Parts: sequence; structure tokens; C-alpha cells
Amino acid sequence: MYDEKCLSKIGANIKFLRTLRKLRQQDVAEKLGISQTHLSNMECGRVKCSLKQLLRLANIFDCRLEAFLDGQKAEEWLTAGAETGQEEDKLYTKSDMEQLLKLVKKGI
Repeated sequence: MYDEKCLSKIGANIKFLRTLRKLRQQDVAEKLGISQTHLSNMECGRVKCSLKQLLRLANIFDCRLEAFLDGQKAEEWLTAGAETGQEEDKLYTKSDMEQLLKLVKKGI
């Protein structure tokens, strides 16, 4: 079941996935049609994300909506490249990804 705590998790997952794609907030915000400040507030859980924004983000990050709602799904998305033989497309090493996961879980 989802509750208000889910909002901050969604924001953290947005930040996590954006960071993995090595995208700046400004670039993602422009694609979404919002300000960089608004995206920052979304990532920090200070404002709500609309379904429309989440759909656009899923297209930008080339992931499923579940990656925003569940940290485990975000992690699964990371390893999907290795399972499909697309390891060379990964932007970070496994160690880098583990470090990023730790930072996101701490709320940094």
C-alpha cells in the first residue's frame, strides 16, 4: 500500500535514476517542461509528481513506472542491462551503482 512516505521515495528514485543516466536537473526539467527548482523539489519530496510527469520521466530514463514507486524495482532496472547482454551500455560499474544506492537510501 502506498502512503505519504511514498512521495519522498518517488523523489529519491527520480534522483537516483537521473544520476545514473548522468543527466543534469536542468536538462531533465526542460524535457518535462518544468523549472529546475521544481524538479529539485520533486526529488526532495517537497512537491507531488503528477502521473503525466512520471510517464514522461519513464520515457526519458527508459524505465518502467515501477522504478519510481519501488527502490527495489529501480535496482532491478539497473541490472537489466547485464541480463540482456547490454553490459557495455551501462553508465556506471556495479560498485558505482552500489555507492549511488547507498547515497539515495541515506537521502543525500
